[in-house]
Amino acid sequence: IKIPLPPVDEKKKVIEDVDKDRRYAIDASIVRIMKSRKVLGHQQLVLECVEQLNRMFKPDFKAIKKRIEDLITRDYLERDKDNPNLFRYLA
Repeated sequence: IKIPLPPVDEKKKVIEDVDKDRRYAIDASIVRIMKSRKVLGHQQLVLECVEQLNRMFKPDFKAIKKRIEDLITRDYLERDKDNPNLFRYLA
């Protein structure tokens, strides 16, 4: 029995959709953690984020860092002026 493989475009679209869903999940996790903690160090934030997301997928540390930077540009978080490894929740 031969089953035809999905077209390349469809496969690419599915991968893009999964990536987008994962970005939203990482954003939601970071905001949830920061909303409850208000101020948190980078390492602790990443560890808690990985811990929360491990149930859904194994998050990449680079992806989490990228999402943190994006949340900073969108004014959800800010870096502490004295210690750049500390983040503050703004929203």
